[in-house]
Amino acid sequence: MDPEGLIPVPTPEDEAAGAVMQWLHENPRPNAGSVRILEDRKTVVVYWKGDPPAELQEFVAGQQVPVTIRKAAYSRAELVAASRELMVANRGVVSSAGPNDDFSGVGITLSSKAPPAALAAVRAQSAVPIEFRGVRDISSGPRKRPPSKPRADPRSPGEGSDNQG
Repeated sequence: MDPEGLIPVPTPEDEAAGAVMQWLHENPRPNAGSVRILEDRKTVVVYWKGDPPAELQEFVAGQQVPVTIRKAAYSRAELVAASRELMVANRGVVSSAGPNDDFSGVGITLSSKAPPAALAAVRAQSAVPIEFRGVRDISSGPRKRPPSKPRADPRSPGEGSDNQG
């Protein structure tokens, strides 16, 4: 934190992860996964499908903290496409879908209205492994406020108004 305790000061791991994310953004490749700081807050990992390019290896080697490149089963692009397909094919059943943190498959949440066999059906139709993350209902669009109760006009006759009618 800063001396005032208001703004968290980035750690060297945060800075390395940010630099590698920037490199990935500026050097798009079809086999890219993503960058993650693991729960220990000391391990920076880049997920990559196949052999990472020499330029990436050189870039991560130049960071101020160790950055590990791990093999990913799928690229980010492949898992995002698979997630979208699952969402479209299972509208109203799958409430969210996205790449797993390690790019080994897609994590999904199911709607509370999903039938009991929904998870098995989604897994059967998916070309990538599915990780079940739970049940969650997600609303689409703006939330509607419940109608408010009508309030009496404080100026109506007999309620202290000057209007003696």
